[in-house]
Amino acid sequence: FMQAVHLLMQLTPDLFELFKEDSFSYLYDFNWNLSASSPDWYDYDDGSEVPVPPFHLKLVQAGSRLGWVWCSYNDEEYREDDGRYFCEINWLDPEPSRESSDYETYVEDLQRIEQHISFYRGFHAPPTEMEYRRLCDGLK
Repeated sequence: FMQAVHLLMQLTPDLFELFKEDSFSYLYDFNWNLSASSPDWYDYDDGSEVPVPPFHLKLVQAGSRLGWVWCSYNDEEYREDDGRYFCEINWLDPEPSRESSDYETYVEDLQRIEQHISFYRGFHAPPTEMEYRRLCDGLK
């Protein structure tokens, strides 16, 4: 799906320009989730102490750079005490130049986003059920 969005952005480079000027509000307007009927979906114990699988897609922005992550909660479900776990960032834009006036903001925003990348570090997409179970077993 996101490959289609990326292709659309290549064909229409200013697709998200309007959103970039709107102070992040568009980041909360999209809620995409892995369908429970998807072959990649698997059951999990929502009441356990381990993070739930990252079946929600979230747009992220670091400075002027846009990307997306799979995460364990969408914004409507997120509560501060639950934590939020991201997979690695899939970038749609190139990293800004170190000489860019936006680079410092990019680094600060990137650090804020990356604090949520821990449990799923190394995964750019949701882990398979077997990988997820192995990650959970490592917490016990």
